[in-house]
Amino acid sequence: MSAAAGTALQLAQDLPSDLPSPADRGTLEVADRVVERVAGYAVTLVPEATAAPRRVLGVNVGSSRTEDEASVSASVHGGTATVEATVAVRWPASVRAVADQVRRVVREEVAATTGVRVDHVDLEVTSLDVPVRRGPRVR
Repeated sequence: MSAAAGTALQLAQDLPSDLPSPADRGTLEVADRVVERVAGYAVTLVPEATAAPRRVLGVNVGSSRTEDEASVSASVHGGTATVEATVAVRWPASVRAVADQVRRVVREEVAATTGVRVDHVDLEVTSLDVPVRRGPRVR
């Protein structure tokens, strides 16, 4: 269980038992931006995935941003969402394996944090993060 899921479970257990049913209390709408932020953070939890480098006119500018959240867009309809993310994968990890792990973690974190079920996660892998290999210094 993730830390977010554990916190959500603890909060649910701390609620008074005499509350009216959820339907009687009102509605809850989770904004697209909330799901985007949670999903972007979820990508950082996958060791081999990073935020993709910024691009200008289709050309990478700089390198992958390991400490940043991935570029994510989400569309929430009721209790379900569709997520699109742009990521980089660290070399030599399997792109397919990393993509599967990112999809799983995004679904788990979004559901645990927001209660929204992610039906579909589209990933665009724009680059491989290859470590810079430094040659010997010439003196």
